[in-house]
Amino acid sequence: MSLENAFNRSWYQEKGWTQLFKPLLPLVNRVVAKKRNNFLLNKAASYRAPIPIIVVGNISVGGTGKSPMVVALCELLKTQGYKPGIVSRGHGAKVSSPVEVSSNSLPAQVGDEPVMLAKRTQCPLVVFPKRDEAVKHLLSNAQVDVIISDDGMQHYALQRDIEIAMLDNQRGLGNGSLLPVGPLREPASRLLEVDFVVTIGEQVSAVLDKLSLPIHAMPLQTDYLYQLQGDERRPAKQLLAEHSQWHLMAGIGNPLRFQHSLQALGLPAGFTHQWFTDHHAFVGQDIPTNLPVIMTEKDAVKCQYLKTSNSNIWYLPISLQLTEEFATVLLDKLNRINLELQNHE
Repeated sequence: MSLENAFNRSWYQEKGWTQLFKPLLPLVNRVVAKKRNNFLLNKAASYRAPIPIIVVGNISVGGTGKSPMVVALCELLKTQGYKPGIVSRGHGAKVSSPVEVSSNSLPAQVGDEPVMLAKRTQCPLVVFPKRDEAVKHLLSNAQVDVIISDDGMQHYALQRDIEIAMLDNQRGLGNGSLLPVGPLREPASRLLEVDFVVTIGEQVSAVLDKLSLPIHAMPLQTDYLYQLQGDERRPAKQLLAEHSQWHLMAGIGNPLRFQHSLQALGLPAGFTHQWFTDHHAFVGQDIPTNLPVIMTEKDAVKCQYLKTSNSNIWYLPISLQLTEEFATVLLDKLNRINLELQNHE
């Protein structure tokens, strides 16, 4: 078991081994609170972009569905005549200054999620850990009128106009403690300050219902499987039924969501799987040669150029279906923000 998996198993149990770190919590609480309060009391010290900034983030570590939300927002905004751009930290990116990302960029250099987002959205995208500088670069080099920050809810060097916090529908907030005792980057009370709390699913689970927060539940759409090294696209339910055994691969924060999506589509019970650490750097030997394989879209951008004798490899793109209520409220907020920005010019 990897160290990452060991921490996750402890965080999402009521009493895991990470409780050993409990004496650190008063110090962590002070550091986290100071960072947030400094931002609230001295916003002038942070960067205020001339166009609206939407942050899609979370208060817990691990996968919560940020990337599908970013894609869905870009698609919504485009239909309304907006020209969205994206900034991202680019986990694992080897950059010393802001770098523009395209669908042909190398994941090893700019990160796997940015390449996937560039392919899916066809929007201008810049990676750099300092997102305020990434925003400045984007404004100088692309025609955008709204910017979406992929993650960065705790990056307080950048002012934001709309915050969307993503929550895992099944795991919730785990044991509810801050790192390293639990999975939280900020206390649960932070969710009271964001504009939207969103979870992926047909409805809010009992786990999240206990939080007594207004939460938007949004379903995923997973209709097709795409060939990794080829141009074929197949209806997922049809393709899954053609083999009695599949091998699942994922190097993401929450691979069980990927598994459950496939099971909902009819994945046969005799499947095998291998879960790698998040942002795993895949090599050809990671892919079995004797079984049909399904991987995530994020992993596919790293695996498409690997040498393998297995031609039966597929990936599952997922799309988030924004509810009409969410889209209406968000667009209204965005329109008001634009008016305010224009009045301050």
